Amino acid sequence: MSEKLICGVDLGGTKLSAALFKTDGTLVGKETVYDHSDKQWDDIVSVIAELVTKVMDSCSVMAEDVLGIGVACAAHIHFKKGMIVTVSNFAHNIYDYPFVDKLSVLLPGMRIILDNDANAQAFGEFMFGAGKGYHNLVFVTVSTGIGGGIIVNDKMLRGKVGTAGEVGHSIIDIDSDVKCTCGNYGCAMALASGLFFPDLYRMHLKKGLESSIGITAETADQMNGQTIEEGMKKGDPICTAIVENSADVVGSTLYNIYKMLDPELVILGGGLMSFGDMYLNRIRERFLSHTHEMMSEAMEIKLAETGRDAGLLGAAALVLE
Repeated sequence: MSEKLICGVDLGGTKLSAALFKTDGTLVGKETVYDHSDKQWDDIVSVIAELVTKVMDSCSVMAEDVLGIGVACAAHIHFKKGMIVTVSNFAHNIYDYPFVDKLSVLLPGMRIILDNDANAQAFGEFMFGAGKGYHNLVFVTVSTGIGGGIIVNDKMLRGKVGTAGEVGHSIIDIDSDVKCTCGNYGCAMALASGLFFPDLYRMHLKKGLESSIGITAETADQMNGQTIEEGMKKGDPICTAIVENSADVVGSTLYNIYKMLDPELVILGGGLMSFGDMYLNRIRERFLSHTHEMMSEAMEIKLAETGRDAGLLGAAALVLE
């Protein structure tokens, strides 16, 4: 095969996919499984090797036709060592797991790059999406959690070990009673992401706000991005308050990013952006409310463009870095 391809693996808690792309981002082939998250980690790595091999075989591609394999994982990553430091979305937690070494044994001779999912999506948007043509940008995903990836002068900024860009753990409210998964209180993720919607709903109930959709403290666990959006459309005051506060928190987080990095562009992606124009506009308004006279040139805020396969395409794009 004359044309070289890039391979991406999107390793999430619900879905595991492997795909081949042309170097212009065109999808060539894809394979997906959903039964991996309960397995031990060595077995998950074996499934990844099998998926990569399967998609290559289905596309009649040899190992020498693939420039490399990028793996995006929802985890804390030690980039230089190719290790998963820790995870939270899988049945079996791990610490300092030598992921790249393990996968390299099963796919000998192939170049493998491991990074977290937000970094991968950031680089995918930089190469193929809303960030194409920009040199300094930040990608922020607002979904079950909140994460970010940073591009400075056309290069990923990862920091000492690879954890730069964890904007979801920037502390927005030092007086907050909401405890984040990291152990701190008042993180952006704890105040604005889908993972915490049940806790936030209970908090509003405790403060005396009444649910108009029949949700109680005992049934609040069902509240996620979809049910919150449905409740907001029905006029539920608690759902509306949660969405509005989420937008305010994200907007304040963007202001902190702006003052720290001064990017040309912030790209917003993730499931909660489906809340629509009201959500995006409120994020922008909150951001601008902080700037006062300190912004000489506007920072753009745009939605992600790489679509449903953003994680896969971003993972594959890492090969081109």
